[in-house]
Amino acid sequence: MKLKPTLLIIILLFFSCKGQKKDDNTDGKKSVTFVVTNLPANHDFSKDIYISGDFEGWSGGRPKLKLEKKDSTYYKITLPNHRETINFKFTLGSWETVELDAQQQNIENRTYTFKEHPEMIQVSIGAWSDGSNNKTVSTKQPNVTTFAEAFEMPQLNTTRKIMVYLPPNYENSKESYPVVYMHDGQNVFDKATSYSGEWEVDETLNKLHNSHGLDVIVVAIDNSEERMQEYTAWENDRYGTPKGKEYVEFIAKTLKPAIDATYRTKKDAQNTAIMGSSMGGLISHYAAFAHPDVFGKAGIFSPSFWFSEELFSFTKNHLAKAKNSKLYYLMGEKEGDDMVENLDKMIKLLEKNNFPNENYAAVLSPEGVHSEVFWRSELKDALLFLFSEDVKKQPSEKIETTEVTTAKLYAGKLMRVVDFPSNYIVPRNLDVWLPENYSSDKKYNVLYMHDGQMLYDASTTWNKQEWKVDEVATKLMREGTVRDFIVVSPWNISEIRWQDYYPQKAFDYLDAAVQKKFREEAEKNNFSLQFNADNYLKFLVEEVKPYIDATYSVKTEREHTFVAGSSMGGLISMYAMCEYPEVFSAAACISTHWVGARPMENNPLPDAFFAYMDANVPSPNTHRFYFDYGTETLDQHYPQYAPKVDVIFKKKGYRDGSINFLNKKFEGADHSENSWQKRLHIPFMFLFLDPKWALETDYQKLFLNK
Repeated sequence: MKLKPTLLIIILLFFSCKGQKKDDNTDGKKSVTFVVTNLPANHDFSKDIYISGDFEGWSGGRPKLKLEKKDSTYYKITLPNHRETINFKFTLGSWETVELDAQQQNIENRTYTFKEHPEMIQVSIGAWSDGSNNKTVSTKQPNVTTFAEAFEMPQLNTTRKIMVYLPPNYENSKESYPVVYMHDGQNVFDKATSYSGEWEVDETLNKLHNSHGLDVIVVAIDNSEERMQEYTAWENDRYGTPKGKEYVEFIAKTLKPAIDATYRTKKDAQNTAIMGSSMGGLISHYAAFAHPDVFGKAGIFSPSFWFSEELFSFTKNHLAKAKNSKLYYLMGEKEGDDMVENLDKMIKLLEKNNFPNENYAAVLSPEGVHSEVFWRSELKDALLFLFSEDVKKQPSEKIETTEVTTAKLYAGKLMRVVDFPSNYIVPRNLDVWLPENYSSDKKYNVLYMHDGQMLYDASTTWNKQEWKVDEVATKLMREGTVRDFIVVSPWNISEIRWQDYYPQKAFDYLDAAVQKKFREEAEKNNFSLQFNADNYLKFLVEEVKPYIDATYSVKTEREHTFVAGSSMGGLISMYAMCEYPEVFSAAACISTHWVGARPMENNPLPDAFFAYMDANVPSPNTHRFYFDYGTETLDQHYPQYAPKVDVIFKKKGYRDGSINFLNKKFEGADHSENSWQKRLHIPFMFLFLDPKWALETDYQKLFLNK
């Protein structure tokens, strides 16, 4: 038998690891050897690979953590048991050259939990970042801006990038706001800039604005290669001279005055917080006790209290001055025994010295690990505790549903939730159409359909047209042509419909110069480019669907969950399938608005949609897509794009006219509800075809007249 080179390497390394002796790099018992055997095709073996993680301060690449290179074939490194579980990534020496996946996008942190015996782990790396080829789509919200690319730090004789989050209502109010200063700025707002995962601070605060009326400003300060030194005020022989005192003085005496002079802030200590995790938690704890007159609140997540014993005596000596401060401590039980024990030691110190119980919270999460995923999941609770006095409202826990008895329906029943509450989007009405003889004794398929106010009753629509969803669905169900289904239909809000339905990740497929031009034109025309489709889909998937599943007798699995819409609603339906392929199994995209905006010459938007689809359309083995288009009014601009759509789906393994894909032309049809209702039976049959029609020959007779 001939062994593959990679397999042979692994076998040889396994035997060499089993016989390894105790040395300075391992305790001879709990250790791990990482072996990088699968590398990008263009990897340059003259370059060194480093491992960097929470166990060494996320340096990006310390010399002592350089992997050993073996014959231009593989790399390896053995780590001792730094703590029970570590988080890490591989780099070529800095975060500008961090590993990516094969699609050149950021990956979540790697994690490893040490075993009772030495272990070898094989590693595959998809690609390396070179600072410009990272294709991770930005997740930064529109209300996050750059305060300075290189803000002067005189205390440290360097500069740093500063980002600022402003509340959604900042521009339209005259209020002043509390401020949170956060470390590791690269990880605060944007997945595209994060090296170890994103906190989603902007998304979380946008939700809290809607749900609780909580509004704060956030100032995010990037870290540097001297992160370990800047985030501690105490010495540790392993990590060089501490610079934390200077770093905190920079925030207190240089950055804060500049922020206060630029924005409408509440300047006192009780309205100024500092927050961070790991070493960032350590320096936040220090700031709260060293400068309680500046930082009256602190979010101290997974603090690295292991760093120095001195911090306990420091805290004890500064307790009296900080007793009016508000502190939120967080730790995960899976972060390692030392981490938990040290936090427990700190909490006992606070208790013993009579730190007011109401001024601090200590949260220990059983499943928490040392990662941004954990910290962002706990961020909401921390903010609500620290800024409890700024919470203006409490979300209603009970959702009230009433029947719309005034609706002029062909059949069935229309249920409505007025202003369905949401942490993601502006609340709006939610209608649910139930077919005639709806019964809790059976289970129904579910169709999520946009533009809810246009679907059932022409007497209440703005243009006196309707889709006749209730009529078409009822006739098909009576005939036994389709499986029984209910229709869930959130209303649109006309002023922001475009922002809610435009597939926002597709915008990032435009060239930077084109994006800039669109933003300039939008600003010139007082038009908002604050895309909200990702939040709209979260509203559907995380808020509406759980409510529907719990309230109505429905089948909850993907195979029974569908989405549909027209025009911009067609775009968001396609986007829903690509973003949540685990939730939706089929989509009907009717008169899909491929032009994206108003029709224009040399329009770059369609190609951006197609590039996004090419990268994200799910498998034809599990998903189905229906597209159609007319030839009149606005629909006259769509036929030119049909061949491009066909090419993308053919490349993905779909076949036009098959059970899982249809792209159908309706000659003479215009862009209106009247046109869509005339052909609505076709997409409904495509989505809910009874199994007796499942044979492709019968399907083709029905849909293609073959």
